[in-house]
Formats: sequence, C-alpha cells, structure tokens
Amino acid sequence: MKNIAKKYSKRQPKIKAEMSGKGLTVHAGLLPVLNFMGKLMFRERVHEAVHKDRGANARYQFVDAVQMVVIGLIAGATSMVEVMKVCTDEVLKKMSGWKEVPVDTTIGRIMKLASQGDIVELTGVIHRFRGKIWKRAVRSGHKLRSALCEVWIDVDSTVDGVYGKQEGAEVGYNPHKKGQKAISANLF
Repeated sequence: MKNIAKKYSKRQPKIKAEMSGKGLTVHAGLLPVLNFMGKLMFRERVHEAVHKDRGANARYQFVDAVQMVVIGLIAGATSMVEVMKVCTDEVLKKMSGWKEVPVDTTIGRIMKLASQGDIVELTGVIHRFRGKIWKRAVRSGHKLRSALCEVWIDVDSTVDGVYGKQEGAEVGYNPHKKGQKAISANLF
C-alpha cells in the first residue's frame, strides 16, 4: 500500500514569487481614498479653514501634514512613525504629488502649529464634507433607509491587569493572573 501511494504522489513544484515589478504597492486601497479626497477638494478646504502658511523655503505645508496623517489613519497607523511608513510608499507619493516624505518628528512639529481654534475650524470642515457626501448620496437616488434605520453596536470586553491602588480596579475574573486587581474595559 505504501508503494502505491509513493508511486502516484507528485512533488510540489517550487514556485518563487517575485515582487520586483514597478508600481506594486501594498497600499493600493488608499488610491481611491486619494481620488475621493481630490473630488472633495480636501486640500483647498483645509487651507481655507486653517491658514497656517509656513516659510517660503518650507518643503511641507500644514495641508500636506494633515493629508498625510488622515491617509495614515485610514490605513490603520497608530503613531506618527507608522503614518510615515504608509506615506513612503512610492505609488502613494506619486498619486499625492509628494516628492519626498518628511520624518515623523517634522510632521509632529507641523501638527503642533494648530491651535484650539484651528481644531474647531477643522471640525467644521469635517461636518461640511459629511454634508456634501450625504447630499450627493440623496441626489443619486439610492435608498438610504437601510443605512438610517439599523444601527449595529459591537461590544466586547477585555481585562487589563493593574498594579498598585488604581481607581476602579478590583479583583475579578482574570484568566492570566488569578487574584490580581484588574480593570474590565468595554470596547465598542
């Protein structure tokens, strides 16, 4: 029986995957986002709301930093370093019109130029974008009843062990360290 199985079994061919083609990107899903930002005139609206013009010799303006951060957040970045890793993609740089991408500390320094009033203005820009998108959706004739009547809230909880006397911590279910004080966090 063993001989028959060996006789008819084929060896799996060795396949070498090569990702050296020009224009390949792992962030291809962000290209429609960039096109969408262009249709909304994202850069112009942010510049109108927040007039943070830097010097004539500055390579990056406040609008560039905001766009990089928004694209990075949409891609799932959780820090400025990860935002810059996303933005260093060659295809993204070409589509965005960036010649180079600054380091994370430069973007952080540019973002610190925003004051509380600028943040309020940016919030207003977000509301205007949202209104424009909903207006387009209503005009297109698509039925929005399903989007407006059903709301799903996904709730999960986790247990974070704590040390010392922290407010809200109590001994409860903790599968990793039984008897340790923990905070039960609800995730939405």
